[in-house]
Amino acid sequence: MRLSMRLMALSSFLFLFLSACGYHFTGEGEGPRPGINAVAIPVFENNTSEPDLGSMFAGALRNDFIQKGEIRVVPTDQADVIFRGIIKNIYTSEVAHREFEKTILTRLYVTLDIRCDDVRNGKVLWQDPQYTYYQVYIQDPDPIIAFSNRRRALEFLAREMSIRIHDRFLSNF
Repeated sequence: MRLSMRLMALSSFLFLFLSACGYHFTGEGEGPRPGINAVAIPVFENNTSEPDLGSMFAGALRNDFIQKGEIRVVPTDQADVIFRGIIKNIYTSEVAHREFEKTILTRLYVTLDIRCDDVRNGKVLWQDPQYTYYQVYIQDPDPIIAFSNRRRALEFLAREMSIRIHDRFLSNF
């Protein structure tokens, strides 16, 4: 009985020790470049007819940097780097129909041109000129509900795209 308890304890220890050896996430970069302590994120340029997208998307990216806390968010005149964004396009496609010509699900796409410039030397540190993401929402016959659903989809896209921009920037992709 005593021997079996020792063998079980030893095997548990070896399992825990060996399972943790050398484990790492693939695709992780080396992290932010040294010397980047402060970032500015002005309101994005909005080339669409959808109101307030520039402030919505810039605000979501600011919130992501603030919440994760690695780099301070500051005004442009105090920044080491500046994120500049252009909302290039927003479009929809029908996903599902209930009856002939009655859409019930719509896929909403947003395309950004996003980049991060180093203020100290003028170099582009990171960019994605065609960053596109989408979200599906319910297309209700009531225009007020349809508008609300579309707005929630845009807010979701702003949050999700910002998370990915932040993480890709910090991973040096």
